[in-house]
Amino acid sequence: MVIDYVWGEPTARAMMDVLTARADRAKQLTWVQIGSVAGPDSAIPSAALRSARLQIVGSGIGSVPGRDFLEELPKMAEAVAAGGFDVRARAVPLSQVERHWAASGSTGDRLVFVP
Repeated sequence: MVIDYVWGEPTARAMMDVLTARADRAKQLTWVQIGSVAGPDSAIPSAALRSARLQIVGSGIGSVPGRDFLEELPKMAEAVAAGGFDVRARAVPLSQVERHWAASGSTGDRLVFVP
């Protein structure tokens, strides 16, 4: 999963690199568009949509119907209170993306690239 706060031209340039560098291109990649600090528009390469299992979704007001959110919220709160989320995440500087990308699946950790 990619959580994209940037969008704009940087996303358009990075998307194909991310997709083609994946070890298993048949495995679905969900690209979650959250912000647009680099601009509101992104020219997504058509090859990105044809070359891999790519799903682009938005996250924000309107992307999930309010009734669905309200239905799931109590279950999420229960899981959090019970310690039901075990996320093994490791922060890695974005400048080291090439070094860590290939090995990301071997540790079981979720890499979070930070500026």
